Order: sequence, then structure tokens, then C-alpha cells
Amino acid sequence: MNKILKIFLRKQRKKESLFKYIMAVLHLWLGLLSSIIIFIVCLSGSIYAFKTQIENFVDSDIVYIKSEEKGAKISVDTILNNFENQFGGATNITVFKETDKSILVSSFSKENKGVSAYYNPVSGQLLGTKNKNSIAFFDFILEVHRFLLAGDIGKFVNGVAVLIFIFLLFSGFIIWLPKKINQLKKSLKINFNAKFHRINYDLHRVLGFYSILLLFFISITGLYVSFHWVKNAVIIGLGGDSIVISDTNIALKKSLSNSFDVLFDDLSAKENMIIKQESDLQTLLLKTDSILKYDGTKVIQLASENSKSINITKINNDNLLHFYVPDKIEFSIDGKVRIQELFTNLPLHEQFKLIAKPLHTGEIMGFPTITIYFLISLIGCSLPITGFIIWYKTLKKLKKYK
Repeated sequence: MNKILKIFLRKQRKKESLFKYIMAVLHLWLGLLSSIIIFIVCLSGSIYAFKTQIENFVDSDIVYIKSEEKGAKISVDTILNNFENQFGGATNITVFKETDKSILVSSFSKENKGVSAYYNPVSGQLLGTKNKNSIAFFDFILEVHRFLLAGDIGKFVNGVAVLIFIFLLFSGFIIWLPKKINQLKKSLKINFNAKFHRINYDLHRVLGFYSILLLFFISITGLYVSFHWVKNAVIIGLGGDSIVISDTNIALKKSLSNSFDVLFDDLSAKENMIIKQESDLQTLLLKTDSILKYDGTKVIQLASENSKSINITKINNDNLLHFYVPDKIEFSIDGKVRIQELFTNLPLHEQFKLIAKPLHTGEIMGFPTITIYFLISLIGCSLPITGFIIWYKTLKKLKKYK
């Protein structure tokens, strides 16, 4: 038994601080404990990063319109009427910034069931609906990523694993720190001319170091959009008031609507009946453009029983870093402006609420950051594998003591 403990706990090295030794031991065992979950979460996250791009590719024949079909756009009210005649009540309309994209009209329910249909912005003709297979695939990936296909239990296990992963990033950094400054250069390079186990060791240490900040950030924002207690802590940390979330707190849920599917949880066709707006939407779009004088994608959230207003969110990416900046204007059903919620005028904690999801998924700066997040997530996948190989090599030494 003592020999086994010597192998797995290893002796404290010369000039190694007790703190660094404890970090190394905890890094090993907590890493083994959470490795499978971390691998699954990172892999599913890397796949989900390109959700929009993959869906647009699959549905390219209906998402994009041909150059010869371009021209003066038809009223969005006509397109809405066409959708309602074909599929029933709608909840959201997306008018894309890109001139070669069709208009997306969607209906959602509490069970996340509904229709997402694309219409030609010139003729108002139905081009088709979103591919059901791609929808089902990404619903499955998201279910794996958030719940591990095990409901609330899976969500809890996932959350614990991510918390462990955050500790592993911290302890890994402590272990990585070179003893002397002249050893720093060696700690930043992978020696591909070495033997397999040395290369594997370098891959674990070096790639882990280079990805530590983004992996930490992705982990924190992932906990934020999934767990209310983390959301509460972050909001307080950014200067906001403590929040208490309940199913009856409609106003609070609305303020947190950008956290993955919270927005759609309040759009049940039975509990939240869609009501008819009195003002035409095309006029509201023109009003929005006159207030928000930039070119951007506009998302119209139609009026409902619980929210008797029409909200138009306009996304501004025309800044120095193409940063995702959502501005919102709330209209009454008779077309009067109720609230102008400009992103730059909001306090920090309110801004964070609005961009929490794109910060987590990498959509915050468009395709470049999505690609970076994809690569970082793949590195996250590799860390449990390379770490396990390091441990397994140590495990084989156990045979020498038998």
C-alpha cells in the first residue's frame, strides 16, 4: 500500500514548495476525476461554436438569395402575414444586415418547438424552412454540452466538472511556472524532436499555458449562462444588485433573456399567447433606423400576453473590433417608443447580461473569434487525453513494485 501511495502521490521534490506539491497532487487526481466530462463538454462546445455557419451552409439555398432576385424589399408585414397564414403565430422576425440574405420568421414554444421559415425579402415568397436534421443535431449537441443527456443531474455533474476544470487551470499554471527566469523559454516551446512521452508532456504543459486565459473565460461564462448562483455572483461583482430568480418573476427573466434558451422559455403558445400589434412593423423598422443610425441585423420580438410591447434589437458590428453591440428599442403595440436601451448607456452588469452568450460561444467578434474559440475548445479536449497519458506512464511504474 505504501508503495502505491509513493507512486501516485510522489515524493516532494527538492526545493519544491509545499503549496506547489499540493497543487500537483490535486491537479492529478481532480484531473482524472473530471477528465471524461471535460472532454465531452469541450468537444460538444467546439462543435456548437460553428452552429450558425453549419446551418447556413446546409440551408444555403434558402438562406441566401440570388443576385438576380435582389431589388426593392417588400414590407415585412406582408412576410409576417404570409407566415401566419402558412404556419400560425410568429414570435420573432430577423432582418439580416447582409443584402444577400432572406428574412427569417420564427415561432417558438416552451418546449422549443416551432417553425423557422425563410422568405424572399423582395417577393415575400416562402423559400423554405430550416433543415430539421440540423436543428435536431444541434439540439442534441447543446443537450450534451449543458446536461450530458441526464437532465438536472447531468447539469449538476457538468457544473461540478467545470468548477474542477477552473481549479485545474489555476493549479496547472502553478505547476507550469518555471523555477528560474532562464527556464521560461523552454517552458514555452514544444520539442517535437523528442520521444513520444516528452512531446505529450510538452503538449499538455505548453498548450495548456497558451490557452489558459480563454479556457478560464469560457468556463466562467459557461457557468454564468447555466447557473443562477454564478449569474448572481457575477452581477454583484460587476456592480449590480443581488437577484432572486423564480418562475413567476417575468421581469427578471426578461432581463436575463440572452442566456441561451431563457428567451424561448417564456414564449409558450399556451401560457403566453401572441397578440396582434396595432402598428405596422415596417414603420417601426424605419423608426428604429432613424434612431439607431447604423447598418445592422434587426431582430423583432413580437408582442405577447406577458410582454405587450414590440422589441426591436439592432446589432451593431460596425466598430473598431467588430464587437457585438446590441441596442434595443421597445415600442408599444400602437407604435410609440417606450424605451431606448442603448448598450453604451447601460451599467457594466447590464451590458454583461446582454453579451454573456456571445462571449461564451465566441460570436462576440464574429467568425474570427468563433474560429479561435473552436481551436481553444479542441485544446481543452486534448488536455484530459495528454494528462491521462502522463498519468498512465507513471502508473506503469507500479509494476516494478509488484
